[in-house]
Order: sequence, then structure tokens, then C-alpha cells
Amino acid sequence: MSRIEQIGDATLYLGDALGVLQSAKSFGARAMVSDPPYCSGGFTEAAKRSAKGQGLRSETLQEKDWFGGDNMTSAGLQWLLRAVAVAYKGHAADDGCTASFFADWRMVPLLAMAIEAAGLRFQSMPIWDKQAPGLGTGFRAQHECILHFSINTPRYHSKSYGNVIRAPRMPSERDHPTEKPVSVMSALIDVQSEPGGLILDPFMGSGTTGVAAIGMGRRFVGVEHDLVHFDTACRRIEAANKQPRLFEDAALKAVQEALL
Repeated sequence: MSRIEQIGDATLYLGDALGVLQSAKSFGARAMVSDPPYCSGGFTEAAKRSAKGQGLRSETLQEKDWFGGDNMTSAGLQWLLRAVAVAYKGHAADDGCTASFFADWRMVPLLAMAIEAAGLRFQSMPIWDKQAPGLGTGFRAQHECILHFSINTPRYHSKSYGNVIRAPRMPSERDHPTEKPVSVMSALIDVQSEPGGLILDPFMGSGTTGVAAIGMGRRFVGVEHDLVHFDTACRRIEAANKQPRLFEDAALKAVQEALL
């Protein structure tokens, strides 16, 4: 752990995801919500490029590079996510905690088995519907998969969402090649945690999970190994920390109305 930033209710680590999880004291997380690096089913760089991971447009790949730093094979990603899932159990608040990982559809069978092998239960597979197909021919990519697991019997905190979460795809001008909409992360956080609960993201990227967590009145711990993305996450989460807490305002209003 070469650097730690405390920004309000968020603690951000610059370092290796597995290294931080294995060396830090328990965070007491209610849920892990993360978008780990993708292999898109390829064992070689050429195969990964041809797979058009996550439905990214070719011009986006050319502009942003191929998931900077992601040069793992499918087997490497399986090993990493199983190890992270094992380490997460030591940071979970109790045995009802949950974990959700974004995954390319090609990798679903491999990653589901790897994470199950860590002792987590495969509960469901929500879908992010981007509401419009990407470029290409045939059945063009319009969705991403979210692998949802629990430690024993899960505890849920909202009934507001089905297993299809609809939100427009991100614009080409974004902070990270695979950045997700805040609204999608907010939905995952709302279902899997209560206000004040802690959300863990060991593959923080540019900090979208943290922005959503802070906006939802949760605490947050994030880990990112890339200095550029880490600094972006610090900036975005600091800005989110200065915004009005709409979630908390709504809860306060409900309490006030109940007292009238």
C-alpha cells in the first residue's frame, strides 16, 4: 500500500487489489460492487481485441487503449477473482453480505465457477441494458452481465429493481475506458446495502462506485493500482463528497413527516 487517501466517508488505496485485501484489517463491508478487468474470452492480445470486450466501439479502443494494464489470460482472471473473493470474506460485515462483479458474457461460465470455488453462492445475474445496440452486424451488443453472489443467505435492502437495470451507455468522453453509469452502480448499492453501510470496490478505476456510494449515504473503500485513475477517483469522490446528500435529505424528510 503505497498511498492512502481519506476523503470524507471514503478511504482510497493506491495499490494492488489482492495485496491490499490480504494485508489490511477487516473493513466490515456490507457489499462488494466492482468492475474487474475483462479478458473477453481471449487468451491472446489479438483474440481480446477481436472479441470487442464489453461492446466497446473500435474508436474507443483506439483512443483509450485496451484496458490499460489488463494483459491477463482467462485463466489469470479466474485465479485473480477467486483470490479476491476469498479475501473479501475476511472483510465482510457478516455472513449475509453480497458481492457483484461485471463480466463479459464470454467469461460468465469461467468466472462464476471460480468465484463459487471461493465459497460464495451464485445468486443471480442482473443485466445492464444500455438501451441501444452498439456498432457492428448481427445481434449487436446492447448489454453487460453482472454476476451476483452472497456469503450464505443474502440480506437485501430494496425492492425497487428487477434484474434488468436500464441506463444509456457512457459517452466516448469519459474518465475510464470501461466506466459505468453512476445510476447503475447506485442501483446495485441500493439493493445490497443500507444507509451507512460500507461498499468495497477492489478494482476502483476512476471511482464511479465510490461516487455512487457517497451519493447514496454509504461509506466506501476503494483500491486502484493505476496512479492516473487513482487521482481521477480522488477528484471525483471529493467532488461527490461536497454535493447535497439527496438520499439522506429524503430520509430526514420522511422522519420529520412521521413526527408531525
